[in-house]
Amino acid sequence: MAVQTVTLNLSEELYRRFSSVAETMNQPLEAILQQTIQGNLPPSLTDLPADLQTELAPMLTMSDQALWALAQKSLPPKQWRRHEALLLKAEQASLSPDEEAELAALRTKTDQFVLRRSYALALLKWRGYSLQPPPQAGIN
Repeated sequence: MAVQTVTLNLSEELYRRFSSVAETMNQPLEAILQQTIQGNLPPSLTDLPADLQTELAPMLTMSDQALWALAQKSLPPKQWRRHEALLLKAEQASLSPDEEAELAALRTKTDQFVLRRSYALALLKWRGYSLQPPPQAGIN
């Protein structure tokens, strides 16, 4: 793998923080910087299944509000109940060929839904949002 050299100006405070982490972890400063950069890159479309890359690419330019809307969506309850029912039936007895096909289609839809939602959340995280739910009032 080819290596590129980049000169980066850091504030004194940021440099001290990185140096402190490197010293504490007994790692070279360069390794800490590389790990920090790599861990904070935006999610890559190439990490996704090819059939979803084209569908999810527009999410990179969506507004934060639109991404939050996607992230807060739920599977349609009827679809989720049918999926669970078929999974339960598959554990207890064999499914008919039609039921197996339906379960496979529901599994694919569910997986794609989870990937879309997860990608929206990953983009929001990269944009600096906390993904932790706010504390509920009255709970200690």
